[in-house]
Amino acid sequence: MTAPLHVLSPGRPGAPLIVFAHGLEDAWTSWAPLARRLDRGWRMVALELPWRAGNDYRWRHRRPGEWLGDGLDLVGAVPDVLVAHSFGANAALELLCADDPRAGRASALLCPLYRPPRHRLTWRMLDRSRSTFTQHIRDGVRARLGPRAATLNRALLDTMMDLAVDRVGPAGFLTVFEQYAATADLPLASAARPALVIAGDQDPATSGEAARELAAGMPGAEAVIGPGYDHFCHLRHAPAIAGRIARLARAVHPPPTRTAGNFR
Repeated sequence: MTAPLHVLSPGRPGAPLIVFAHGLEDAWTSWAPLARRLDRGWRMVALELPWRAGNDYRWRHRRPGEWLGDGLDLVGAVPDVLVAHSFGANAALELLCADDPRAGRASALLCPLYRPPRHRLTWRMLDRSRSTFTQHIRDGVRARLGPRAATLNRALLDTMMDLAVDRVGPAGFLTVFEQYAATADLPLASAARPALVIAGDQDPATSGEAARELAAGMPGAEAVIGPGYDHFCHLRHAPAIAGRIARLARAVHPPPTRTAGNFR
């Protein structure tokens, strides 16, 4: 199984390199609205990862971080900023906690799942997580439809969302739950590079409290809790998210200082 690369912008020589990693049951194309709001002179590459929409979950024999590492190897350069969403953000977190240089000079983790260690694994947590996962898949259908969702017959939209939930099935849910459960044991102190942990007050999967605790455990990380942000804030609040990523990219890859020789 491979992680193909899709160039969103070829960029100019010496410009920042931004690499995008999508979430579970999503597609590399979901980064297009965000990429359009970044500097078109930057090099931007989106990975197509094994957990893309419609996958068969046969990739589960390896850790998500390993698959993401394979994809980053194909880029051929260390990203200035690795931008990752949801399940992809947790795969990036695995690499960051292993101090893997492929995870980039900086990262923007959008709506990563995190279980604070004090939250014990219980049957109630499992049941609640399953309900949240179902809501997440349904909302993902709406988010990807964009304005078109409002034009569809409600019964048709409900059918589309139900079919999406059924197709993902138990394999998808258990994959996410296992990843969520394991985050309590990650060595966050090893993730020392600059990072943004971006979440929202309308996200049932990643609470603002959990995002703040995650960022607090990562030296150099900052939590950004956006008002009105939900789990698909990179689609619904693309301009604001792009602004955050642009500032991070400029911090780790400042523009070259002009000298007199530049004007000859």
